[in-house]
Amino acid sequence: MLRKLAQSKWFDLLGVAIVVGISIGSGYLTEMLSNVTHWGPWTAFVPFGVISIINSILSIYSTRLTGRMENLGNVIGIINVVLSGTIDYILGNKAAIITYPVTFIIYTFAINKWMKTEKYKASRPLTGKKKWLTMVTILVLSFAFSFGTNLIGWSDGYKQLLFWIVVVAFALSLTANVLNAMKLTVQWQYWFIYDFVQLLKAIVQGNFANTGKYIYYIINSIAALYFWKKPILNQKTA
Repeated sequence: MLRKLAQSKWFDLLGVAIVVGISIGSGYLTEMLSNVTHWGPWTAFVPFGVISIINSILSIYSTRLTGRMENLGNVIGIINVVLSGTIDYILGNKAAIITYPVTFIIYTFAINKWMKTEKYKASRPLTGKKKWLTMVTILVLSFAFSFGTNLIGWSDGYKQLLFWIVVVAFALSLTANVLNAMKLTVQWQYWFIYDFVQLLKAIVQGNFANTGKYIYYIINSIAALYFWKKPILNQKTA
């Protein structure tokens, strides 16, 4: 059932409905860029809310298509990274100029790797010393990079609980993205943890509207994990 859920187009639409519903409920639909930043009079003509909603929908489909082993998910992911990075930078995240280009590069490697492999076949799992050496290296570098770049944006934020949640979340996303670029199934276990941390972040921030979104992503990560372990081929999607 979980593997079929990974293929379900109805579940795709449920994700879209959740993010659009959250955006409308939060008042983002009619939000203009001038309401959230002061970059000049031209911002009054930029529909920030609509762009944010489109970006959220792209994120949903990138995740869902990647979960179905469709390389198109990585292509959409690159577009999503460009939009997300631009939005974050405009909103004042100084570290965005460093973090998002790194994610962009990782996605380019993912697209290239997936093009050279069989469509519904993941890379052979790492084993033994190679597995632990690779995973520890990726995790250490990801956490070090996450901590350093977040210090740029947070200054003395290391004194706050939210700072550490953000550091952990970004490090996990980097790790999962690298594993995705290697086309390894284990990435979905990291996406599960990442989504759970993001759920905690939403609760800490009091952003209860986002809790539904990350519960959706948690379910999706479980479904994608089962699909990657045993893809369902030549079956009609729900």
